[in-house]
This record gives sequence, structure tokens and C-alpha cells, in this order.
Amino acid sequence: MRYGTLLLFLALLLGGCKGGASYTVVRSGGWDGPPPAPRGEVLLTLITPDGRSYDLDRAGIEQLTWVRRTTRHHPHETDPPSTFEGVLLDQIIRELDLDTQGLVVRFVALDDYRIDRPWAELAPLEPILALVQDGRPLTLENYGPVRVIFPYDRLKPDPTRYNALWVWQVRVVEFHY
Repeated sequence: MRYGTLLLFLALLLGGCKGGASYTVVRSGGWDGPPPAPRGEVLLTLITPDGRSYDLDRAGIEQLTWVRRTTRHHPHETDPPSTFEGVLLDQIIRELDLDTQGLVVRFVALDDYRIDRPWAELAPLEPILALVQDGRPLTLENYGPVRVIFPYDRLKPDPTRYNALWVWQVRVVEFHY
């Protein structure tokens, strides 16, 4: 009887848990301190709530844990899925040691498109800052060199709410409260 109760408890507990990550870890990494100074072309600038600014080149971004996600993507959600590689925005937040309570993320694109969203809304979507699509580096011509990717196929997000978050040609990620 106790064994059955324990199994029921575990089934209920596990049933309420989030069903696995929407990405695969390709390789682990981290900055082990502040982000490294760029030696090559700056692809992305991070700005913290206290005004610190960090320019990142491809090598600096690639020092972080690299992940892969296969999904359809806006604005091509009717095309076959693509495989994207990049870094989790969550890891960047942790590496910068930011308090997530009340944190807001602003994405700014090369054309100055910008959008703000609370981290509490973005975190469950596991956003990736992608630099690679289907094995090829993202370029300006194909929405790069950095773009935001969500698990579109798994989440089936409401396009009226989430399509604005598919920011491509991201040049700045700014964090504020």
C-alpha cells in the first residue's frame, strides 16, 4: 500500500513538471568572469541595468554553452523546420549575475526595431540567440548575424502575441528593471 501511494505521489509530482528542454546542448561553456573583450567584429552588445556595456564577437559568444533547436520560425512558419544553434539568453543573464526579479529584456535590431518584454514572460520560452541556421552562420541576408529563436513548434505561440519577439539582426540586448 505504501509503495502504491509513493508511486502515485511521484506520478502526480512528475506530471506537473515541465516536459524537458526545447533544445539540445552541443557543448558546455561559460565566461568564468566578465564577458571577454572582442578581438574580431562585434556581433552583439549587452547592456546591464547598471549601465555596464559589453561588446561580443563570435568567439566571445561561442565561449558560452552552445545549444541546438530544430523548429519552424517566423516569418517562415509554413516552411519545413530549420535547425538553429546559439546560446540561451538565460545563460547570459546568469553569467552577468543579473537579478531576474522584475528584469525586463530589450532586443534592438540593426534597423532600430526594438521590443521590451519581462524576463518572467520570456524565460519559459527558452529563447536562444542563434548564430547558425542549418549548419551555416547567419548573415545579414538571412536574418543574422544574431537572431532570437523560440521553440515555435512545441509552444504553438499565439502569433499576435509572440511574432514581434522573433527579432532578427539583433545588435543589442539591454536589461533593465
